[in-house]
Amino acid sequence: MEVIIFNKGKHSISKLRLNINSFVPLVFQNFRPMKRLLFLCVIFSFVIDALGGQVVTPGDSIHVNHYDIHLTYVDMNAQEFTAETTIQLTTLVDNLTAIPLELMELTVDSVYLDGEKVSDFSHVGQELVIPCPVSMVSGAEYTVKVWYHGQPFHENWGGFHWGGDYCFNLGVGFVSQPHNLGKAWFPCVDDFTDRATYDIKATVGEGYSAISGGTLISKTSDVSKNVTWHWHIEHPIPTYLASITIGLYELYSDSYQGLERDIPVEIWARPSEINNVEASFIHLHEVMDLFEEKFGPYPFEKIGYSGTAIGAMEHAGNIAYPHFAINGNLSYESLWVHELSHMWFGDMVTCHEAEEMWVNEGWGKYCENYYTEEIYDYETYIGQMNDINKEVLQYVHTVSGDGGYFALDGVPQDVTYGMTSYEKGSLIIHTFRNYLGDDVFFEAARHYLDEYSFDDASSEELRDAFAESSGVNLDGF
Repeated sequence: MEVIIFNKGKHSISKLRLNINSFVPLVFQNFRPMKRLLFLCVIFSFVIDALGGQVVTPGDSIHVNHYDIHLTYVDMNAQEFTAETTIQLTTLVDNLTAIPLELMELTVDSVYLDGEKVSDFSHVGQELVIPCPVSMVSGAEYTVKVWYHGQPFHENWGGFHWGGDYCFNLGVGFVSQPHNLGKAWFPCVDDFTDRATYDIKATVGEGYSAISGGTLISKTSDVSKNVTWHWHIEHPIPTYLASITIGLYELYSDSYQGLERDIPVEIWARPSEINNVEASFIHLHEVMDLFEEKFGPYPFEKIGYSGTAIGAMEHAGNIAYPHFAINGNLSYESLWVHELSHMWFGDMVTCHEAEEMWVNEGWGKYCENYYTEEIYDYETYIGQMNDINKEVLQYVHTVSGDGGYFALDGVPQDVTYGMTSYEKGSLIIHTFRNYLGDDVFFEAARHYLDEYSFDDASSEELRDAFAESSGVNLDGF
């Protein structure tokens, strides 16, 4: 049996012809016809391209324009929630017979497609496949609504976590491959390139706060004194940057006068840490001055941090920031600076794929050191970069590092979040800056961010944007 599969590249869609029999184990040939059909739908969405080794994922077939996520009931004791998510999507290919989504370790209760109930959906593993009554054409718009519940997935770091009176998500996992874990708490197209806007809501008990990125639209109480918090994110972001943080928080609020507007500052902390916030973030305005001057206006609705049991994670406008780092001193200052820099490098412009994670994390690591040159002195900055250089030379190839030498582009996914992407990436950016000179380098950085604003970029596209701005041939880069 053959099936035509459309593989969406960055700027084009190519068509591949694959022999399904080569992918389906013999055991599945004994399935009843309907089960076999559902299984083949899953294969259609998640098949391996034998020609190039690429995984054909939901993002090759559909693009999500908007998510409306509502955690309707959150049980801190049982560590589970009930939720509904409405997805507005556009098809990318002709003759699409099923809508593929991803959802991990949660039970799907019901599915609707354009208001009509779908009874024959399939949810196998993390693959949610919704059959279409008629073949879809490219460019058509549809609305899917999914009701679901259960205990969400988490690994040691990423996923959806619980602890006492607090719960929160971390959008990527270090162990999970692919690393994206939006699918740990809502059905989605879970990759680095599919961007959507969001409405994120959570109904919580009296005294609890439910925090996300974007703008707080409303807080609505019901007769049981439960409160529904509603946030809207107007800028399109990938699923791993969407967030929810729920707990018994207090709010430290401020305002920063940015290049283009007043920007709200919201730092949510536990009552035991709230009085530490101002001292731990004493240089926030100065760092924002530096980043806006060098990289352009702040791209999101608010500057936001929420205290979490583990972190840190650069969720757009709602950075997950570990409780222990809100300690009233500057010992973790570089950590919140790193995450703040991701609002430009990682959130506004995102790596095209995990193997190019330096496009996110190399810049984050660089910025967490570069700011010391401006806030403190050049000697502090250059001393830190020399330490990083020594560390990379000594350890990147050992078991304490990445276990081998890798180019920045094409890093294996078992070391995506390792020294090559972070420390080595920051050294290359440091070298890049010295090669071009400050004026040319920072102008090129702004050009790159403007060129790929709210989009993804590959290593080659970053190089070419810098070359275009600077007029310097960077092919050797």
